[in-house]
Amino acid sequence: MDLGIACSFLTTGGAALGTAIARAAASAERAGLASWWAGGDREAAADRAHDPALGLQRVARATSRLRLGLSGELLALHSAAVRAKQIASIDWFGGGRLELGLDLATPPAVLADPFRDTGDHVGQSLDNLGAMRALWTQRRASYQGEHVAFTGAIALPKPIGDRVPATHLRATTADVLRRYVAAHGTPSGWLAWHAGSADLVASAGVLAAVLGDAADGVRLTWCVPVADLPAAREAVATLPVRVDELVADLDHLPADDEIAEIAAIAAFA
Repeated sequence: MDLGIACSFLTTGGAALGTAIARAAASAERAGLASWWAGGDREAAADRAHDPALGLQRVARATSRLRLGLSGELLALHSAAVRAKQIASIDWFGGGRLELGLDLATPPAVLADPFRDTGDHVGQSLDNLGAMRALWTQRRASYQGEHVAFTGAIALPKPIGDRVPATHLRATTADVLRRYVAAHGTPSGWLAWHAGSADLVASAGVLAAVLGDAADGVRLTWCVPVADLPAAREAVATLPVRVDELVADLDHLPADDEIAEIAAIAAFA
């Protein structure tokens, strides 16, 4: 089991934000952590943090090994072409380490765009993802969906290897998961974000019910507030589900001693 870290990119009281992000990211890599997850669009709106993608770009530049995760993209609120370019650019900064997390729950009202109809936000998100995948993998991309369509588009840069980054879903309902699978196949990962142990087990049950045996190949990531990390670490051994990665979430950029404490609490062999 791997250990990762997640946090929002909030303005610091001392060093410039970019410098503070780079320091924390380098410290996390030295401590042996496996990943750094940026908070999602939902969290950035709630705590008035800086853009998760821009902050993760700074993490990418300061590290060489950490897996880089965008934890909660609300794709219904983004332009597919613009977001495809931004995500591909971060992947280049990170040398092909970027992973994409999707949040398919209803977007918060504070992020509502009066000029964009997102009544079917799940359909819009899945369409945008399909368009982004086409732009990432096709030399002259074409895509035909209910909400977005184009033919012969040339998009650069593409992710390294012209690949689709590993795509994780924040734990969602069976109906939404079925819609995702119908459009894009089995997700790479399943993110139980700020879930208690009972909710984690229940969400893994949804995954198994929809995917059957294919659920065994989906990476299960459990994200908990940093204060709950010791209890979660202890609970993992007795849970009836396999946890592939445990992620400690902070509401601030961690100092070096906080990162060392997280690594020590986890005590991964």
